Amino acid sequence: MPDNIIDDVKKLLDAEIGEKRILQQIKRAAENNEVISNYERNYVAKLVEQYLKPPEPEPELERPLEPTQEETSVEKERMEKIEQETTTQTILELKPTGYKNKKLLIGGGVAVLALIIVVAIGASGIIDLGPGISTPTQTITGLTLDTDQSSYDQGDIISILGTSKTTFGNTISLSIENVGGELIWDEDLKIKASGVFSTLLIAGGPGWENSGTYTLKAEHGSEDNTVRFSFKK
Repeated sequence: MPDNIIDDVKKLLDAEIGEKRILQQIKRAAENNEVISNYERNYVAKLVEQYLKPPEPEPELERPLEPTQEETSVEKERMEKIEQETTTQTILELKPTGYKNKKLLIGGGVAVLALIIVVAIGASGIIDLGPGISTPTQTITGLTLDTDQSSYDQGDIISILGTSKTTFGNTISLSIENVGGELIWDEDLKIKASGVFSTLLIAGGPGWENSGTYTLKAEHGSEDNTVRFSFKK
């Protein structure tokens, strides 16, 4: 079996790898067919393994299989269906009773303040659900009126919201009458350019001594609207 140690030693010397004196001694021994110790052979083998042996090629990564035409068609239909459902979705979210605000979410989550209105049908324009209980309503006019709740306790904050489509000035008159028909609160509000008006007040004080049904009124030019709510002392 041929001894290749001399070739390895020459390569190491040319590359200036290892201890030059030891490598030259091994080279002379190999050229003169002298005995080379196992220590010397292991020394050369380690240098070759570490510095001269070419690196092993990295294993080729397995390429993913290309989807079939049928799979591509099914995935395309699925994505088109999801996109259509997303772009045409209209969400209406109403907060439960007890919240002070109601929000209308339209077209993928754009939050806007909305009015929760029940249209009253009848001469009085008000739907009464029983003693001390009523629901906010609006008459069929250009003036809408609403409260954030249909029932309040002493000290609650009442949020009043509304819109007016009439062009009679930019101020609207609001008032509240208690169970005895006495005027216990009034305020003149400026209407925004969009037609929206809003205000807050505390349920309590002079005139709020009795529990029962209270009446909120709004007047703007020839338009008017009325809302009833329950108050508990």
